This record gives sequence, C-alpha cells and structure tokens, in this order.
Amino acid sequence: MTNSGAPEIKLAGEKKVEKWLNDNGYTNVSIEALHSTERAIKAWGTVEHILVQVSTFLHPHRPFKLSDYEIDLLTRRAAKMELVAYVAYIILDDEGELAEEINWERLG
Repeated sequence: MTNSGAPEIKLAGEKKVEKWLNDNGYTNVSIEALHSTERAIKAWGTVEHILVQVSTFLHPHRPFKLSDYEIDLLTRRAAKMELVAYVAYIILDDEGELAEEINWERLG
C-alpha cells in the first residue's frame, strides 16, 4: 500500500472499522455521508448507537486528532441522528493490515 492514493487508504481503514463493528455485535452498519469529502460509519449497538469517523494513516505515520471544527461537525450530526459520536484512529501497514489496534475516541 505504499503507493496507494488517499481514497484507497481511507477505504481500507473504513473496512477495518466495519469489520470490527460487525465482529463485536453491532448491527445495521452502514456508511453515512458527512459532507462532500468525509464519510462516517453508522452502527447500532446494544449499549449505544454510534456514528464513527475513521482517520487512517500508513505506518510509521501517527494519527493526528480531528480539528475542533471536524469534531463539532461530527458531534452535531450524531446528535441530530440521536447517535453517539466516535473517532476511530487506524494505522495500516504496507499490506493494508492493522499495524496496531484501533484507537477509539468517544466525543462529547
């Protein structure tokens, strides 16, 4: 994945989060458009229903936190949908596999 474009990297990260959610009992896992360039994953859980924005990076790069503006957009959208906002930080290796466990951040 060293020569992959950003859209391919983003999609690979989203697929990892979707799989994790499905494997951990979430249902109705689907993609939700946040705005023209950003997407999130909507999922129903037994404890809470969530909206997750995925932030994906290639190893050795480290994820950086979302900006205050991005957090505000995500939390407002989640609240409007009566969901809890999360960010999932993903680090992939050159083969497109997880280099580390998914780092989850609950917002708001």
